[in-house]
Amino acid sequence: LDKVEHNHKMLSLAKTKELSEVVSFMSKQDTVAMCKMDGLTCSLRYVDGKLVSAETRGNGFIGEGIFHNAMVIPSIPKRIKYKDELVVDGEVICTYSDFEFFANEYKNPRNFAAGSIRLLEAKECAERGLTFVAWEVKQGYDDVKLLSERLENLSYENFTVVPYDNLVISLEQCVENLKADAASLGYPIDGCVFKFNDIAYGDSLGSTAHHFRNAIAYKFYDETYTTHLTNIEWTMGRTGVLTPVAIFEPLDIDGSTVERASVHNISVMHNLFHGTPWVGQKIEVFKANMIIPQIYSAEDVSDALMY
Repeated sequence: LDKVEHNHKMLSLAKTKELSEVVSFMSKQDTVAMCKMDGLTCSLRYVDGKLVSAETRGNGFIGEGIFHNAMVIPSIPKRIKYKDELVVDGEVICTYSDFEFFANEYKNPRNFAAGSIRLLEAKECAERGLTFVAWEVKQGYDDVKLLSERLENLSYENFTVVPYDNLVISLEQCVENLKADAASLGYPIDGCVFKFNDIAYGDSLGSTAHHFRNAIAYKFYDETYTTHLTNIEWTMGRTGVLTPVAIFEPLDIDGSTVERASVHNISVMHNLFHGTPWVGQKIEVFKANMIIPQIYSAEDVSDALMY
């Protein structure tokens, strides 16, 4: 793919796993909370109402041109009513429902989306069920001073806009509401982003070499549950690839019974189980993004089995 120099910085976010740090960051400023999408950050540019370029984030200064693939993603508007230059940043994701068709061959929706948007053949990309979710306007709507209002404008232009909240309720309840919104839409998320609503104020804070100072990301903890392995089954994908699936004693996680999880491939299986998986081996299970069961760790029983 061609290398492309961005016309704006595409930096990372400051991150925390403590809501208390989010409270300190907000410091009584008007703040917008939004889902932190788990995909690949990309940028779209429109001139005279027409999509003219699309690029990946890359290293924050230079990305890769993906215009050919942007043209085949249904959720990316090809023409909009706004005629001045408009630059929109967002995330290319694969929803959990779309990922079901590929789950036996790929590890997770994030890696799948990141690889699919960078395919050389647009026809192949079109078959991957990708979605672009917009979360910021970097250029355009200059007369609109609030982030929340710019997001509203994007929705009027038929963009798929990130679920967001103006924090009119408690911080904890806001996070739970955003989790619920993401789950209902099938969006893979790994946290929430809190960004100052006043765009001029946020811009005045500047940035470090790593991240802008106008936002912070709250990363979710993954709660793990202990159970025991009972078997390894094998499933075959449409290309003939065999995938190991761990079967374990049933767990009740977030209101549903979980008793199996993909182990992705033989190499992952051997690394995870410290060699050959053993019936009765103690394992820790979690739901990635509160949806997909995954094995977090397994008890190393290799030494005990030598005697």
